[in-house]
Amino acid sequence: MRLLALGASVAILSACSPKQAVQPSVMGGDAEPHVPDSVSYAMVALREKVSDSLAVRPSWTYYRYALQAMDNQEWMLARHYLDESLRQLVSEKYDSLYRNVTPAEDSAYRAMMPSRIVRALDEVYPNVADLGESAETFQQNDVSIEGIDALDEALADSASLQVIENFLDTVDVKQFTLPVEFNERVMQEIFYMTNGARNFTEGSLNRMTAYDSMIYAQLSQMGMPKDLIYLALVESGFKVKAYSRAKASGMWQFIPETGKRYGLEVDYWVDMRRNPEKATMAALKYLKRLHDEFNDWLLAMAAYNCGEGRVRRLVKEMMADSTWDTTKTVTYWDLELPKETMRYVPRILAAMVIGHFPAQYDMKVEKQFQPDFDTVTVFDSFPLEEVAKLLKVSEDTLRVLNMELVKWCTPPNKDHYLLRLPVGTRGAFVDGYDKMEKNSFSSWHHHKVKKGENLGAIARQYGISVTELKQANDMKSDRIRAGKSLLIPIKVTPKKSTGKKPTKVKTYVVKQGDNLASVARLFGVSQDSLRAWNSLDAAAVVKPGDTLLVSKPEPKPSAGVVRAPLAKGEKYVVKSGDSYADIAKSFGVPVVMLLEANGGFNKRLTEGDSIVIPEFVQPKKQKGAKKQEPLVKKPEPKKEEVKFTGDVYVVQSGDNLFSISKKCNTTVVDIQALNGMGNSTSIYPGQKLKVAGKAPAAASEAPKADDGFITHEVKKGEGLWDLARQYNVTIEDIVKWNGLSDTKIKVGERLKIKKPGK
Repeated sequence: MRLLALGASVAILSACSPKQAVQPSVMGGDAEPHVPDSVSYAMVALREKVSDSLAVRPSWTYYRYALQAMDNQEWMLARHYLDESLRQLVSEKYDSLYRNVTPAEDSAYRAMMPSRIVRALDEVYPNVADLGESAETFQQNDVSIEGIDALDEALADSASLQVIENFLDTVDVKQFTLPVEFNERVMQEIFYMTNGARNFTEGSLNRMTAYDSMIYAQLSQMGMPKDLIYLALVESGFKVKAYSRAKASGMWQFIPETGKRYGLEVDYWVDMRRNPEKATMAALKYLKRLHDEFNDWLLAMAAYNCGEGRVRRLVKEMMADSTWDTTKTVTYWDLELPKETMRYVPRILAAMVIGHFPAQYDMKVEKQFQPDFDTVTVFDSFPLEEVAKLLKVSEDTLRVLNMELVKWCTPPNKDHYLLRLPVGTRGAFVDGYDKMEKNSFSSWHHHKVKKGENLGAIARQYGISVTELKQANDMKSDRIRAGKSLLIPIKVTPKKSTGKKPTKVKTYVVKQGDNLASVARLFGVSQDSLRAWNSLDAAAVVKPGDTLLVSKPEPKPSAGVVRAPLAKGEKYVVKSGDSYADIAKSFGVPVVMLLEANGGFNKRLTEGDSIVIPEFVQPKKQKGAKKQEPLVKKPEPKKEEVKFTGDVYVVQSGDNLFSISKKCNTTVVDIQALNGMGNSTSIYPGQKLKVAGKAPAAASEAPKADDGFITHEVKKGEGLWDLARQYNVTIEDIVKWNGLSDTKIKVGERLKIKKPGK
């Protein structure tokens, strides 16, 4: 249907346009530029120019936006702009607009543009088809063009303005937190948003209700005007995945560079500009900095749109103008800004008025809600499809909860990632985590497709399957075009042998010119694995003649086995099936000490890792005590018994500071203070701990109970994720500071949190 409509529009335009040659002076070059097969249409067309009198037409503006999107391989966005360009071209009338264009120029332009749009669509449509079903929902979910891009709508007549003004005369401006003047520019935007962009405005107000409490809370915390929320309405319509022609993304429409400057990570795998909470915090920080400079919220919003440099320069020029009264302050209304910014700030103020009085403008607003979710920290990369199958939910459900994920999997370039899950599914995820198929890729390479290449040839070149190549690039078909950039996954380890007997461990003799990186590439393994298998530290280099293990040594059974003592400085290489608890038990060290020595609170243990076994001296037995049993002997199960007499508690096997604090009706912080432990959570069986009394005040080395920490009492509905977010720390930090054995907390528990900056 879209192609039929396009054909009809082109036919109408062709019939209405005189049959005359297009002059180079009109189109700025050859009438129909030749496009080599190996070069995209956009790369050539972007160099084409038109006269200044034609360049202001919306049809040309949207056509240029489409070319830029094509050049960036943003095919759905390009299709959107080409459709808009054609729509504008049909509606543009020579007799009412652009009177500085000659009839010959207008006719030549209208004759040429349909064929240009069709040529562009010829390149766009095959790529859109490759994107599958996601293309069908792009227009609805990912593009918010009506909010600010539509700048050439019909103006309100005097009668319409009078109706708007009559109502505004009854409104007390003191109820607004942004300074507003009900001038004609604001009233024109009210007219536009309640007429031409009515659907956009009403939809935006409805979507706003799902985020307003979060945004208002952040605005209140920073002492900023509540009505700044309407800036997001104009920017994106509260579509968290909105994407603009300038590569701006998210609810607050950050471009990548500005987003990164304010802490929003943007790479191939994640786009934190789509995260509503983080993006809101970044936007408010940016707006606050702009307000600190200009001391005016309207100027700050203008700078948010067109850049602080431009606003700064225009203010200085105005102040330097000999006709300007230097006793006055330059305001937004005094400046001659770019066309978009001249409409941008009044549109925000118009949205504010409509948002305060939706019933006055017959806007139906119903409360929307964000879905509840559980969170879990994951240390591997895996496809969202695998998680969806495990939890028996749709993949779209996971994408809605984890909107910052750009690709088909959790980011493989991160040590850990906080994954959101549908509420009530965390237990099922944890139970099935080890059974899920993980991504066995350690690094990634970008390959630019050459003419004549196909997926099979590229996959063979890098030693991967076509399926893996398509999955890495989220491709639905095998079609590729010259110039397209593909992501090539590099595997961590070679494929496992399919034989019944284990493969013999491979070795390699280092040759002249070799280094660890080249050997790792040769055998398809990571440098970290080579170092682990060959007991090489980070600074070690290889020399010609050295023999290296280039495949994983055969794992040895470890369950219940006592490890041989390690030489001083020697590290233990993790075997298949090992866990921190197993290793700690077999070497006779407390598991907390092992975790602390190897960053185990925020790092998942994987096969081939080299870890440090800390020295641990078993406490001396007391006089008259029975002979101590060997460390490796499994203790007989005992009935739970609190060894608590007066002010002293004797540590039992399996205890940690948190469990002791519960038994003795105290807190971890108090136990650490009473025993001069600082921030340490290390304890051992048989150790005597003071659990009541006063902390030593005279000893300078003994920290105060609240030295560098605050105490938080857990409230109903709170979890570690909530506390980590509230205090801007990690879940792993809270677990470590409080000696927790897991991530479960209960209402009324008192947890210590490090103060900011400590």
